[in-house]
Amino acid sequence: MKRSIFFIITAVVAILFGGMMLLTPAMTSENFGLETTPESTLLFRSLGGMVLSLGLLNFLVRNEPDSKPLQAVLMVNMVSHIISMGNDFYGASQGILEFSKLAGGMVAHVFIVVGSAFYLLKMKS
Repeated sequence: MKRSIFFIITAVVAILFGGMMLLTPAMTSENFGLETTPESTLLFRSLGGMVLSLGLLNFLVRNEPDSKPLQAVLMVNMVSHIISMGNDFYGASQGILEFSKLAGGMVAHVFIVVGSAFYLLKMKS
């Protein structure tokens, strides 16, 4: 897959997940098996805005040539998704989240981590 296609897919995934969190935080809470509260609404909207921003960044760099800033974007993709996966696994291990409800997000996390690592390693120094 071309790197530009990877960035477009990553952007679309972020727009879908981030948009859901930002625009429909109650539905997002339900999808995670959580109670909807004013606090969860506030947190999901904030997280949604950050995820949307990362999606926009990925879309904007889709055609960039190899560079230090592009390496930074790929590293941020990896780190942010590794942290999110760790948080999701922790939530599931503590019985806060149901692992079955995390499956779709986990697929997205793994795709972005693996793809970012692949293109980072493939990048010319």
